[in-house]
Amino acid sequence: MITAMRRAALVGALVLGGGLLLAPTASATEAEPDGCPPDTWYQVSQYGAASYEAIGSPSGKYNSSNSTETLRYDLTTTTSKSTTWSAEAGGSVGWGIATVQAKTSYSVTKQTTSGKTLSNTINVPSHKYGYTTPKIERRVFNIEKYQDTARCTPRDLGSVGKLHAITAYPFFSECTAASTCTPKP
Repeated sequence: MITAMRRAALVGALVLGGGLLLAPTASATEAEPDGCPPDTWYQVSQYGAASYEAIGSPSGKYNSSNSTETLRYDLTTTTSKSTTWSAEAGGSVGWGIATVQAKTSYSVTKQTTSGKTLSNTINVPSHKYGYTTPKIERRVFNIEKYQDTARCTPRDLGSVGKLHAITAYPFFSECTAASTCTPKP
């Protein structure tokens, strides 16, 4: 009987001792942050209003008929224009064009050439002049860089740069009048 008690005590000691050898585990749970990955993204906004730049000389015709006529104008461009990039924190013209086209509904032309013939038609009333000028439409886009924080709020990392984009080419300014007129815009 004493031997049985000794064996029981020994087994109990071994079980208790074995339990002390195990690493302690924490029972309280620590609060973890919300856990958004630090993704970066870009926001594009238009800066100012659209502007128009001539790429050729005005051309005009007089409608001498007694009814409204559709007059055709063949114009040759005299100036080349380019989309340009004003970098503040990197990027390039190609990157800026791709970003603006992906984030807006605008299509951007990288460059125009001089010496290209463009055609335009205008409905000119009887005994009036019709004038037209080939132009480009330019818009400036500011590209901002953001990063998501661990709490899922955006952090503004600043302006990457501005794209001075050609958003319409060719664009024709037109006017009709009883005498010569200047096409607008």
